[in-house]
Amino acid sequence: MRTSRVIPTVIAVFLILFASCKDQKTYADRLKDESRAIDRFISQHNITVLERFPADSIFRDNQFYKDAATGVYYHIVDYGEKNRQATLGEEIYIRFEGLSYFMTDDSTTFSNLDPTLSPFPQTVVFRGPVNQTTSGYYTTPGWAVPIPVIGHNAVVKMIVPFEMGSSYDRQQYQPTYYEHVWYRFEHHKR
Repeated sequence: MRTSRVIPTVIAVFLILFASCKDQKTYADRLKDESRAIDRFISQHNITVLERFPADSIFRDNQFYKDAATGVYYHIVDYGEKNRQATLGEEIYIRFEGLSYFMTDDSTTFSNLDPTLSPFPQTVVFRGPVNQTTSGYYTTPGWAVPIPVIGHNAVVKMIVPFEMGSSYDRQQYQPTYYEHVWYRFEHHKR
């Protein structure tokens, strides 16, 4: 008698589990979705992707360099004070505007420029170029990607894959676009 009740229950549990797993996207599916969304965004905005950093360091309109190591696309609007480069351990203050989650239908953009809503900028401690070893040091690794080639007060536009985004971006599998990211360096005091 007990066996006859257990078997249908076990079968029902497996059917429920199987049905719920079928609707789950794999990580590979999410990467494909992201790649399609980024390609669509690039096409819709007539962006030219550069596989090599511009030899003259000048970005033409709508040119974005794709960093091969991270997949982050960026366009340097203003290099800032190139004679004031970031040093290891230095705090860098980040302000941004025009943050959008373009893989969703939501057209809301975000900013941390309002001193009432965001009295403090985001802070990044520079730990060197972003790679597999250093990416874990950054809360939003994508922001750190252009730091080695820019100076104090630089301005950058960015397309950031979710793996290089904030913890929210990684949890939601959402790539982001930043219309402007401002970098302010504070030389590390030893």
